[in-house]
Amino acid sequence: MLVGSLVEHPGSVIGRRARIREEHEMGFKKGPLGSAGEWLWGPDEMRWRRTFSGRPDQTASARDFATTLFAGSACVDVVEFVVSELTANTIRHTRTCEDGGWFGLELVYDDPAYIAVVDNGGRGIPAVKQPVDLLATSGRGLYLVSQLAYKMGIEGSPGLGHKVWVELDLDKPMGGSFGLEVSAAS
Repeated sequence: MLVGSLVEHPGSVIGRRARIREEHEMGFKKGPLGSAGEWLWGPDEMRWRRTFSGRPDQTASARDFATTLFAGSACVDVVEFVVSELTANTIRHTRTCEDGGWFGLELVYDDPAYIAVVDNGGRGIPAVKQPVDLLATSGRGLYLVSQLAYKMGIEGSPGLGHKVWVELDLDKPMGGSFGLEVSAAS
């Protein structure tokens, strides 16, 4: 049995590629490869995949990997929180933490940005629950992630593993614009 859910927020995300087209139309200086923006935001997205062993210390390693790749972007603090939460959840709630377990992290630097964590399944199905207490120390993580995400989905099954993914506005930092105060302390 496959499980799927999608959380989507209204409104559009203005893509960086559209801004690069505007830059081009405004006549910014070009070199032999075109403008810096055209080179950086060429037709292919920037995508990375990496696996980590299913140990608790690997949450910090995954978070460091992601923040390095998103350094300088407005959403780096959101990326840090989302990766921390999703990787900590996979270690706590799946077979990922068992001998030989692992989790995968997929990152796409585009607008919207994309983050996905793949686990080894088992022990239930990830679900976004409406929290009773936002100050609770557990049980609110996926809810907070859903509030930061432009789109969010949960796919897979306990037997085969899950993929939890989010799309984020590349130009939107955490802070007051989301109306939430959260920490990447997971």
